[in-house]
Amino acid sequence: MSETDYDVIVAGYGPVGETCANLLGYYKIKSLIIDKEINVYPLPRAITWDRECERAISVCEFSEEIHLRPIRAADHIDSNEKLIFRAELIDDVKYKYNHYLSFMHQPQFDKVHRENASKYETNTIKEGWEIVDFSQENDFVTCKVRDIDNNSTNTITTKYLIGSDGASSSVRKIANIELQDYNSDETWMVVDGYNDKQFECFKEVDAIQFCNPKRPITIIQGARNRFRFEIGFVRGDKKEEIQKEEVFKKYIDRWIKNSNVTFDRKAVYSFHAATAKQWRKKNVFLLGDAAHQMPPFMGQGLNSGCRDAENLLWKINGVLDGTFNESILDTYQSERKPHAEKIMHAAIRIGGIINAKNSIKAFLRNVFFRIVTTFSGTGNLFPAHVGIKLGEGIHNMPVLKNSSIERYYFNNVDIKLRDGRLQTTDQLLQKNFGLIFNNFNNKKMISEANLKLLKKLNFKIINLTDSYEDSNYDQYIHCKKINNDFDLYCKRYNCDAVFLRPDKYIFDLINTEDESLDEIVSKILNQLKEKVIIN
Repeated sequence: MSETDYDVIVAGYGPVGETCANLLGYYKIKSLIIDKEINVYPLPRAITWDRECERAISVCEFSEEIHLRPIRAADHIDSNEKLIFRAELIDDVKYKYNHYLSFMHQPQFDKVHRENASKYETNTIKEGWEIVDFSQENDFVTCKVRDIDNNSTNTITTKYLIGSDGASSSVRKIANIELQDYNSDETWMVVDGYNDKQFECFKEVDAIQFCNPKRPITIIQGARNRFRFEIGFVRGDKKEEIQKEEVFKKYIDRWIKNSNVTFDRKAVYSFHAATAKQWRKKNVFLLGDAAHQMPPFMGQGLNSGCRDAENLLWKINGVLDGTFNESILDTYQSERKPHAEKIMHAAIRIGGIINAKNSIKAFLRNVFFRIVTTFSGTGNLFPAHVGIKLGEGIHNMPVLKNSSIERYYFNNVDIKLRDGRLQTTDQLLQKNFGLIFNNFNNKKMISEANLKLLKKLNFKIINLTDSYEDSNYDQYIHCKKINNDFDLYCKRYNCDAVFLRPDKYIFDLINTEDESLDEIVSKILNQLKEKVIIN
């Protein structure tokens, strides 16, 4: 590659750009992060964050915790406020993939992310800057960047340009990348504020969907006494009229009741569903809303963008340090685009079901869900979206009889080190390939050729066992199990080991049989070579 001013430029410093900045800092990649806005937007927009995205940046060791409120369940009620069904959102079966979705307060989320990103010496952060043009030449991108304050422009070169600059992305427009629109627009009003005490309706749940065909409303008890009401528009509504407090309060007073509330934001906006036709154009990549615009019904707008960042940046890091072939970057779109589109279509379907505005359709929906949940519960009503299989890319998953979601993204496992310290597999693996064994007792010596490649990859091997026979590989780690979660996982999927990618997606499930560690490692390394990711 040619010498450039930066390895990566990130255009857009919202939650997705903040995730990029922190991961780029962790990888020590020389980066410029720019945004045309100055300072954090002071009012909430996105309000959900999930466990997968939290795990993605856990390596960054934030000095301040993000305020979260785990979502226990969401009630769906009819026009008479009678329960249609309750969606339980926390599953305590630990060997399964657990998707914990939490409410957060975005201004605090942004503040913590930005403070942490600024500590990395390899990050240069410029607020009040914007991309006005760029061109691609051979293996780098030449960007024309404007300082909005003094209206001056600079020409800066970078190996990779990331557009995380929102639904109206300048990067996408300059790259001349078209959007595919799914014609799923709806107009809603959002009312945010805070209350002196929790609303009475949230004793057992943290969200309520009022499925009234005359006026659908979403009610949310967020983090730190924050609340949100989302009020659906119906025919004849006027934007200026419904934003008046005396008008919108009549729709939500039944839930507020005697609480002391303060409203600090109200906004009317349209939900869209669209995806960019290309997520990569040579050395330019689209992330977040620039690549996909999600309906809100699964709380996946921000989270899908954070997954984009996680997926792309470990691959860029490997290319920059000479470990991976650049062709690996093609797997960003091939893996992430189908994943995001499945979530988007699921959100469209869910929105159509819970917000049916036809009274007959609403009646039939209520009857259907009451019958279904009576006999089978709510576990399969809403897809566990983070577990949807990635598109074609870097994985070698076997065909399993039980194709449930746990085989695609791996749950964190609690462990005890030999010195007695309690940790997790995430803490040990960091952002590296990892092989986790369940009671591996075969020969553990590794050939010199394999050792060389393992060290190049900084590959971690964890053996959960009470037996402490050493290996000649210094990243072979003995640990004890704290519980039987991993035993149950291996039994469920008929395996003895799990081979993980740096983003904790499962590359393969392994049966060790009578093979030595060197034989197993050889197969794994050959699999990686077949995926053309190792130079």
